[in-house]
Amino acid sequence: MPRRKQAVEPGGEWLSLKDAAAMLGVHPATLRVWADAGRIPSRRTAGGHRRFARRDLEAWLQAHGAEPGVQMLVAYTLGQLRMELTRGATPQAPWFERMRGEIAQAFQAICYQLLEELQAYIRDRDPRRPRAVGLRYVAEALAAGLSLGDLVRAYLHFGHYLLESVFRMVEMGGAPERWREVYRDVLAFHNETLLAMIDGYLEQAPWTKAAVPSEG
Repeated sequence: MPRRKQAVEPGGEWLSLKDAAAMLGVHPATLRVWADAGRIPSRRTAGGHRRFARRDLEAWLQAHGAEPGVQMLVAYTLGQLRMELTRGATPQAPWFERMRGEIAQAFQAICYQLLEELQAYIRDRDPRRPRAVGLRYVAEALAAGLSLGDLVRAYLHFGHYLLESVFRMVEMGGAPERWREVYRDVLAFHNETLLAMIDGYLEQAPWTKAAVPSEG
């Protein structure tokens, strides 16, 4: 039996999936999964579109300790990444061309995970977070046959949007002291992810195993 559509109740402010995801600083696909799992309440319009109450989103943010400024940072960075990944037929570096199609989709998904883990890292500074993201980059790179050089070039190329976003947020206003703290956390997360990526690639690459002499 098909699930019954719930009409959005009048009163209050209701946001679309895209706008609600931007408010939380997560990818719409992530928010859809959370809503399906009941982690965040949602309703359906008569046409079947998902809607989220702003008050429910604000309650979730308060419970999870996310800062509005950090949400804006993530949302702005995602916007810059999408613009870069959907650019037209302008000349690109060879490594960029090698990351088109399915490879690009896989790495775009990791970018979303990186930004979500970054938000949590700013709260708890758990070193396992950047390491997990770095190792996921490694797994995708090895599966796609990318060299370590191309992997690092891609990470640094797109990573600069994240670092520049902090300065953009300062220009838009806010407490300079707090943004200095955020920048230090962002830089630490960025660098730890890169180091985990390099270490993981060198440990897992097939050619490194073949180079180890056998005993006996």
